Amino acid sequence: MNSTRARRVLGSAAATAVAALSVGTLAVPAHAAGPALSLEVGSLIQIQGEPTTQPQFGENVFLRIGRTGTAPVQGARLTLDTSGLDGVAVLTASGGRCVTAARTITCDLGYLNSDSVNITDHLWASAVPGAKAGTRGVVHAALTAPGAEPANKDFAVEVGGAAFRAAEIAAKQHAKVGSTFTPAVRFANRGGVSAARAVVEVLILPGLKVENWPSNCEYATDPGQIGREGFGTPIATIHGICTVEGEILPNEPVRLNGLDLTVTSEAEYTMADFMVFADPNAAGTQGAELRRRLSFERGTGAPATLTRDSAEGIPSGYPDANGHFTEQEVFADNGADFGLTGTWTPDASGRAGTLTVTAANRGPASIFDRSGGEGTPFVRIQLPEGATVTDLPENCRANNRVLGEPQDRPLNKFDCKAFDFFMANGSSSRHVLGLALDEGTVPLSATVSFQNQLSDLEEGYPSAPMSWDPDPDNDRIKVALRSAPVPDPVVPDSGAGTPVEPVAPVVPASAADSTGTATGATATGSTGGSTGTTAAGRTATGGTGTVALDLADGGELADSGRGDAVPLAWASATALTLGGAALLTSRRLGRRRS
Repeated sequence: MNSTRARRVLGSAAATAVAALSVGTLAVPAHAAGPALSLEVGSLIQIQGEPTTQPQFGENVFLRIGRTGTAPVQGARLTLDTSGLDGVAVLTASGGRCVTAARTITCDLGYLNSDSVNITDHLWASAVPGAKAGTRGVVHAALTAPGAEPANKDFAVEVGGAAFRAAEIAAKQHAKVGSTFTPAVRFANRGGVSAARAVVEVLILPGLKVENWPSNCEYATDPGQIGREGFGTPIATIHGICTVEGEILPNEPVRLNGLDLTVTSEAEYTMADFMVFADPNAAGTQGAELRRRLSFERGTGAPATLTRDSAEGIPSGYPDANGHFTEQEVFADNGADFGLTGTWTPDASGRAGTLTVTAANRGPASIFDRSGGEGTPFVRIQLPEGATVTDLPENCRANNRVLGEPQDRPLNKFDCKAFDFFMANGSSSRHVLGLALDEGTVPLSATVSFQNQLSDLEEGYPSAPMSWDPDPDNDRIKVALRSAPVPDPVVPDSGAGTPVEPVAPVVPASAADSTGTATGATATGSTGGSTGTTAAGRTATGGTGTVALDLADGGELADSGRGDAVPLAWASATALTLGGAALLTSRRLGRRRS
C-alpha cells in the first residue's frame, strides 16, 4: 500500500477540515445596511527564537478574510497595527498590495466575493535580535470596506516558546477486527522554554474507536464536518482533546500512554490523526471551535500519561505549520461486499419502462478510496441495440469512449456516479433510467457493472478491481428488458382425450445476448387455460411465469457491436421472472485484478 499517497489523498480531507476549524473568527453581526466582514487568524503565532529570513513566497502568519451573504464587497482593506510587537518580532507583508508606515501595515485588498479566502500577501513574522525565548507581542488586525460591518482580531506572536514536533507513526498492517493497540504518539519540545503540559487533539475516523477514554480527555462525535467541507459523503468522526499536565523540558522527547485504539468491524483502511500542542491557543488547534459546536463528555478511564522516550525519528528544529501533526494508518484484515441489483418495470405496452439500478456497500467494512479516485467504483450500464434512453438521471452521463478515445457514434453506454471517496457500510445509490424498446420479440438485456477511472483507459477491466470485495460475483449483472416470448401451447390429442404432460419452456443462452441478435426459442407445453403469444416484456396469459436461463461459461458480450467488446465469464443459471420486474443476476468467474 502506498501510505504516502494515502496520506496525500485522505490526509488532505482531514487537514482541510482541521484548517477550517483551527482559526479564530470574529465578525460583527451585520446590520440591514450591508454585509458583515470576517477575519480569521490563529490566536497565537509561534515563531523561532532567532531572526529568520523569509523564504520566497513564504509565510508563517496565515490569515483569511470573508464577507457574509452573496453580494461582492468592494474596497476591502486590511490594517495590521504591529506596535505591540516592539522588542519581540517584526511583521512584514510582501504580496505587493501592502504598504508599511511606521508600525502599521495597510493592504488594499479591493474586491471581496467569498465567505472565506486566504490573503496572498505573504505575512512573515521574524524575531528581533536578542528577543527572550517565550516572550509575546500582540498585533491588532482590522478588516474594513465601505458599507460593510468591520471585523477585528488581536493575535499574539511568541518567539522561541515551547513547541512540539511529532514523529511519524508506522502504519499498522493486518490489524484484526476487535483487537486493541496503543499508537506510538511520540513528540519532543523543540522550543527554548519548558512546556507545562501537552494538549493532544485526536481525530478518529470510522473503523477505530477508544473503548474507555482517559479521565484527562474529552471526546465528542462529529456527524460529518469533513463531508460538509467539500469531500463528498459526510463522515462521522470522533474528536478527542486530552490535556496531560507535567513539565516537558526543551528538546525532551516523550511518548503518550493510555490512549488505546480498538479496530471495529468498519475498518479496512482507516486512520487516527494526532496533533500535539504546548498551548491550547496555538495556531492549528481546533479545541475552542470544536467545543462551540459539539457536546463533549469527560472520559472515565485511567488518565493518559507522558513518559520520556527516545528521540529517534523525531525531527529536530523548530516546527513548521504541520510539525505538530502525526497519523496512525491502519490496514485491517477485513472486507466489504459491494453488489449491484437491477429491475426492469415495463409499462402496459411492453415497449417502454424504467430500469432501476442500485449499487450498495453491504459491509461490514466502510471503504476509503486511498488512490485519489481510481478505486472509487461507479456504475456502468451497457444497453443493447434496440433500447433507447428517454430519461437519464442527473448523476449519469453517456460514455462514447473506447480506451480513452471518443467514437464517431454513440455506444449506448452510460456511467452513473455511485459513491464518493468514502463508501460507508450500508451506503447505496439508486439510478432510474427511462427506456424505450424497439418493436420485435428478440430478447434484450442490459449489462450493469462496477467500473472505475481506469476502466476506459486499460484493457482487462471487466469490472472495477476492488481488492476489499471478497465476493465479486455480484459486481456485474444482467437485467432482462425483453425476454423470449412464451409460445402458443400445443396440446396433442393422445387419442384418449387426455392432454400430454406439459413441458416447461426453455430459453437458450443466446437469449441473454445484449446485442439482441439471438433468436428466442419456443417450447411446447400446456397451460391448462387460455393461451397466447406475448409481446416482449409482458407476462403471458396463463403462462408459466418463470423461465430458467442458462448462460454459457466463457462467453463474450458484444458491446453494442461497436468494437469495445468486454469479456464475460458466466457460471450459473439464474431464475428470470417474466413480467413487471425482470431481474437477472449472474455469477462472473475469472481472474480478478488485485
